[in-house]
Amino acid sequence: MDTQRSFLLLQGPQSRFFKWLGEALVAAGHRVAKVNFCGGDVFSWPWSHTRIFNKPKSKWAAHVRSLIDELGVTDLLLFGDRRQFHAEAISVARGAGVRVYVFEEGYLQPDCITFEENGVNAASRIPRTAEGIRELGEKLPPLPRLPVVGNSLKRRVLDTVLHHVGNTVLWCVFPFYRTHRPYIIGRELMGWIPRYYRRVERATKAVAKQEALLSDGTPFFLYPLQLDSDFQMRLNSSFTDVPDAIRNVMASFAAGAPSEAKLVIKNHPLDNGMIPYEKHIESWIGLLGLEDRVVYLDGGDGKLLMDSCEGVVVVNSTMGLEAMIAGRPVYCLGQAVYAMPGLAVTTQDCLLDDFWKSPIHADEGLVNTFLKVLSHGALVRGNFYTDEGISVAIEGVMSRLGANLKG
Repeated sequence: MDTQRSFLLLQGPQSRFFKWLGEALVAAGHRVAKVNFCGGDVFSWPWSHTRIFNKPKSKWAAHVRSLIDELGVTDLLLFGDRRQFHAEAISVARGAGVRVYVFEEGYLQPDCITFEENGVNAASRIPRTAEGIRELGEKLPPLPRLPVVGNSLKRRVLDTVLHHVGNTVLWCVFPFYRTHRPYIIGRELMGWIPRYYRRVERATKAVAKQEALLSDGTPFFLYPLQLDSDFQMRLNSSFTDVPDAIRNVMASFAAGAPSEAKLVIKNHPLDNGMIPYEKHIESWIGLLGLEDRVVYLDGGDGKLLMDSCEGVVVVNSTMGLEAMIAGRPVYCLGQAVYAMPGLAVTTQDCLLDDFWKSPIHADEGLVNTFLKVLSHGALVRGNFYTDEGISVAIEGVMSRLGANLKG
């Protein structure tokens, strides 16, 4: 084990998580440097141990290589491996023999974050076959039962607002920075503000529709939407965007689902309102002849719906794994770590048109083994937003890194 390591941190989650992690690494005797790309990064981690990159993107690859050489970097830490800055840095780091560790929101939320060496999702080193999962699982110790770590949507929203305030206040310092998201914050606010003021109305409407659905006993399938800005949707699936995925799922449902079944499409709770999903769905209902067979919920209780549905269809949402844990059949349309025979059904097993008629359950034993493999190699208990969640997550990350040398 190295006596001292040099950690270079790029963009982290929009919270104080990376700052606290950096402080923990310094306290453990390591060298730490954090690159700030925008004002939001500065607001999350100002001053000590930070560098600023405010040049054109074309200069970034050479810049990160010079940082690696200057600082003697041994480990690169970042959030999300598909952002352009991060993808280029990973390539440079691998060429220089630097270890790469990637954070993401979590294969299993809200109690865990994802933290993997090499990459996440499509780049994950988790085995992609049932045989590989079982073989690895046999070598791992059982998982201890741990108390739940509470998360906070309110704190996450506040941290996001602070990030964008930082981008606005310090925009002149970072003239070349462009967000990895499809919309700039000004356009997103045009969607967020109306949604905020109509939140009670939306919630009331969704609960009423959900109660009516559950009370009449009609069999239904659940399709939870992902954010249109989600890289897993845009880069790890064959769909161009969320509306494209919705159209394909609805068309398959019209072609293959039993006539008595309904399709429940549930919006993501953090949707920014930029895409009028309800209007799109209503127009496709008429075109596909699905009158009275599709329910759109902009709210509601996802877990309650999951417990009552016939099956769940996802592109590569984390809800796919949650559904398998709940004993629901899952069909995965994109690339996901759980998309394999014995877990989520894919086109290798059957067409989606056939899944509606004969949903295939996951192997319960394989699900449990898969959770063990994930927990030992890809998940860390905690979250990025609450004080308790951050503290618990950092403890797990330090242990995974083998970096807590003074402990």
